[in-house]
Order: sequence, then structure tokens, then C-alpha cells
Amino acid sequence: MKLLPLLTGCEPFNTQPPRFLFTDINQQCNLKCKHCMFWARPEVELPGHISIERRSEIIAEYAELNPNGTVVICGGESMMNPERYFPITRQTRELGLICFSVVNGTMITDDKMATRMIAEGPSEVTVSVNSHRSEVHDHTRGMIGSFDLATGAIRLMLQARERLGASTVIYAMAVVCQPNYRELDAFYDYVLNDLGADKLKLNFLQPTFEPIAGIQEDKFYRENLIANEAELLEILRTCNEKYQLNFDPEWLRVVELYHKSVHVHGDAAKGWASQGTSEPICNSYERNIMLNMFGQARLCFSTNFPGTKLKRHGDLRKFWYGNNRLRRKMAKCTAPCGVSHSVRRVSATIKPLEIESDAA
Repeated sequence: MKLLPLLTGCEPFNTQPPRFLFTDINQQCNLKCKHCMFWARPEVELPGHISIERRSEIIAEYAELNPNGTVVICGGESMMNPERYFPITRQTRELGLICFSVVNGTMITDDKMATRMIAEGPSEVTVSVNSHRSEVHDHTRGMIGSFDLATGAIRLMLQARERLGASTVIYAMAVVCQPNYRELDAFYDYVLNDLGADKLKLNFLQPTFEPIAGIQEDKFYRENLIANEAELLEILRTCNEKYQLNFDPEWLRVVELYHKSVHVHGDAAKGWASQGTSEPICNSYERNIMLNMFGQARLCFSTNFPGTKLKRHGDLRKFWYGNNRLRRKMAKCTAPCGVSHSVRRVSATIKPLEIESDAA
């Protein structure tokens, strides 16, 4: 009988460099999105928050680990702090790194800011747009007029990109849920053929981001998670064929599994305390480093797994290559955040090998 080697937790688990560094630069927002509660608390700069200079040092060390890596700017609405935002975009350009950013569009209201975004901003800008109908977007985002701001930002940046002859990628991204999934066909037509964005990315509703203690029931998640996953899959397949989206069949299976799991468990009202998916669908621990406002690094956004304070040069490398025990634990995680575009194991689309990216 062949004996298997005893796993001690020290064996190589992931010898590849990190592909993405997600870095928080604030936790405030000027919208009142139903699925997020960042807006419910004021922005407070705490003594323990890292400085712009320290964040820059960590990004420089990340470039040493992966000169071809991607830095993702996170918030809140990150553009509410341009004094933190643009130093990152300029640094990534200088280092030859890729830079991604998801914004709500409210801070890109004129040609001057749109031009700045194209000239010195991220390599890829994604604007959150929840529907082709303003009333649906405005309701889910909690502010009348937010649809016009979001779509206006996309149009302004597309015009600036054309003027400057730049290559900045400009996407729209939706939180897909009960109020909008049946209209995905018209939504795709609007984003691709009216707005003219490069892609419509789909991010499915997850439990509410709730930093306020004492909330026991996630009503929005319970009431707005897509109820009929079979119908959702049929709509996605129709859009896939009509708009030649090249969806990965395995991604479609995961989308169905995610929704079906919550329905089978019947615990959507528990939100983040729900049982999650019937199998792990995330591999954040194999490719991502999340850096929070306190200079603490994690392998995913969840605080259920321990992080490491990055105090000096070399700590990022030690964190990435010295956490195999933690990765083995995380590989069993079935939390519902696994469906997020930032952490999911399977990209939405299959791309030609020469342009393949893990950030679909």
C-alpha cells in the first residue's frame, strides 16, 4: 500500500506571486446603497490608519513580488479622497503595474475630472450601474439622480479617452438581484450600444455590508436575492448568445449553485451568518492580498481569517509565502462572498489565451 505524505502545513501551497493587491483608501460613501452600509457612519481618520507614504511603500514592495501585478483601489467611494486616490494611480503607472478602480461616478461630473481619470488615473475604471432604467438604479443606490451621474461619468470618460487616444478600459458593473435580473437583455443593449462602455460586468447580490452592531436580520438580502435561479440561468444564456459574451459554463454553474444554496438552506435573513454555498467557490487566498486602513494584510476581505500587520519592508513577502496553514483552512470556506467578482474561483468569460485575465 502506498503511503501518502503527512501534511504538516509547511508544504508549498502557492508559489506564484500575488496577482492582485486590494487597498482600502477610505470607508465613506456619498450614496446610500441598499446592499451596503458604509454611508451610515462618518469617515473618521484614526491614529492607527496608515499614511499615504506607508501605503506607497507597501505598493512598491508588492511590485517587487509581482512586477506585472494589479493594484485595486477600494473604498467606500474611493474618489471622495483624491489626495489618496491619485498618488496610487500615478505610482502604479511609474512602476508599470496595472491599476483597477470601481467608482460610483458621482465625482466625475465634468471634462476636467474625466480627462484627469484618463490621463493619470487607473488602467481600468468600472462605474457601478444597476440598471438601464434610472428609477431602478436610483432606488437601489439610495439617491435620486445617481443614475444620471453614473452614466454621465462613463460618457465623459469615453469622450476623454477618444480625445487623448488612450487605452483606459471603461466598464459598467451591476449588482444583479431580484429588481433587475429579468431586464438583463435590455440592460446589455443599453450599456454596449447606447452608453458604449467596453463591457457590462455582473456582480450578484451578497449579504448587506453591515458595520452597525445590533442588526440581527438582513431584510434587503432576504427580499432581493434572485428567487428563481433557473430563470436567471435561462436569461444569462440568452444574453450570452445574443451579445456573444463567451460566458464560461462553469461560471454559470457556480452562479446557479450560489443562489440555489441559499434557497435550500432557507437562511438568507441571516445575511453573513448564513450557511453560504454548498461547496467552496472562492480562491482569493491563491491570488489576492487585501490591505486595510490599518496596514493589515489579509488573503480575503473577511475578518473571520486573521491578518498580519505590515510594519516594515519584507513583511509583505513573509505574509504571502508564509501562510500555507491558513490557506488550507480558507480552501474549505463557503461564505456567500465567494460569488464576488473579486474573489471567485472562475472568471465569468472564457478569453483567448493571449489576452486572458483573472479579473473578469
